[in-house]
Amino acid sequence: MRISGFLVLAALCVSCGNSHGRFAFTVADHSNLPALEQKFFQPQRFVSYKTKPVFERDDVLWYAYRPSSPKSDRYYGISLQKKSLGYQEVDLRNRMIIEGQGMLIDHYKSLDEGEYRLKIALNNKVIDQIDFVIVGDSSAETIDYESNESEETDSASPVAAASSTATPVGL
Repeated sequence: MRISGFLVLAALCVSCGNSHGRFAFTVADHSNLPALEQKFFQPQRFVSYKTKPVFERDDVLWYAYRPSSPKSDRYYGISLQKKSLGYQEVDLRNRMIIEGQGMLIDHYKSLDEGEYRLKIALNNKVIDQIDFVIVGDSSAETIDYESNESEETDSASPVAAASSTATPVGL
C-alpha cells in the first residue's frame, strides 16, 4: 500500500514538472484598420495543430500560447528563430500575460520563407517551443490551363506554330 501511494505521488510530480502549454495560430490582417484599432486588435479564434503548421509569406501570423500554469505577474521571453545552419534568433520579445486572459497573444508579419522555431521562456528557462514553416505566396503562382505545352516548346519553329492548334482540355 505504501509503495503504490509512493508511485502515484512520484507519477504526479513527474507529470507536473514536464507539463507544457498549448500553442495555437491564426492568420488575420489588421493593417486596414485605423491606427488606434490596430493597437488593440486581437483575433478571437485560434487553431491548434497536431503537425508542423505551414503559413504563407504574406500572412500576418498570430500566435496564442497558454502555459499550463500561467503567471500574470511575470515576463515571458519569446524568441523567434529561423533555421539556417542551425537556428538563428531573428526576434526577441518580452511579454506579460494580461490578467484574466491566461495566455500570450502576439503576431509576426513579413516573415521570409523558411523553417522557424518559436520558443517561450520563463525565468530564463525555455518552457515550450513549436516549429512552423513559411512558404511562398500561393496566389502568385498561377497555372495557365489554356496554353498547350507543345506551343511553348515549338513556338520558335514557324511550321510547328502554324500546324498546332490549342484546344482547351476540360478537367
